[in-house]
Amino acid sequence: MRAILLNFCGVVLLGGLPPWNPAAVAREVRTPHFVFRPDAGSEGVAELLARDAEGRRKYVLGVLGIDDSRVIEVGIASDDESMQAMVGSSRPIREWVAGLAMADRNLIVMSARGNEVFRVRDTFVHELAHIYLDAAVPNQNLPRWFHEGFAMLVAEERVADRLQSVMGAAATESFIPLADLVDHFPAVGPQVHLAYAQSMLFVRHLQRSTGGRGIANLLVELRAGMPFELAFPRVFGATPDEAFAHFRASMSRYDGLVVFLTSAAVLWVAIMLLFLWVYRRKRARARQKRELWALQEELARLQVPGPEDVQ
Repeated sequence: MRAILLNFCGVVLLGGLPPWNPAAVAREVRTPHFVFRPDAGSEGVAELLARDAEGRRKYVLGVLGIDDSRVIEVGIASDDESMQAMVGSSRPIREWVAGLAMADRNLIVMSARGNEVFRVRDTFVHELAHIYLDAAVPNQNLPRWFHEGFAMLVAEERVADRLQSVMGAAATESFIPLADLVDHFPAVGPQVHLAYAQSMLFVRHLQRSTGGRGIANLLVELRAGMPFELAFPRVFGATPDEAFAHFRASMSRYDGLVVFLTSAAVLWVAIMLLFLWVYRRKRARARQKRELWALQEELARLQVPGPEDVQ
């Protein structure tokens, strides 16, 4: 879990990856603890991130209660090919991957464009949180869902972007079991979105249920050497599965159904159905008018007397 963290940000061991070609770097942007190395199409993003990188670093380290003086390299890619080269992988980078954190190489590689869920600043802080969380508990093998949920919480990613996935799962009773998110996340689009949404909102639920102190207290226990499986019940008063069941119950099926039915996709279908209904009614009325006009013309042609002609 230490080698590479992907964002949509998984934890995968690729190992033995060579550094990318320095000639591909447009112009380095440096701060005291970061070296931003963009490609030719992402220099502006590097400058944008560098402006507040030190402040965001200080914030993440403050949440974790540690210090970390190393300098981290941040490769910024404007396209998938450039991102693949920066990672040093022979395999294509999946289109939903917005960033990768490689703690053993003090390296972050991220997309300049983000994706449909992650904004660029979110991606940077998300990956930074992964690296510093590993540094905070170096001898712990943390569950994937906790790693992701913590990184998303620290990155202050918008809850609304994730709430719809979880509410949809609540409405259809299709949550992914927490045990399935301990070592890896799904590899298909909709399930990937749900896995991240569950992780983010579950960790937020844990934090809120402890008055905002749960994660800090958990990290204290973990740094003291207590295994995650024992530290979690000590801090939250329940096992991860029990706490997750409570979280699921808090997402009531009725509320989930409301959100699901008011989602953009469902509303679009409803609008289309309403349009088709109105269109068919208009066509039916137009057909009736044409039939009436045809009847009137036929009556006129036959010179059938109207009421005014009857004496």
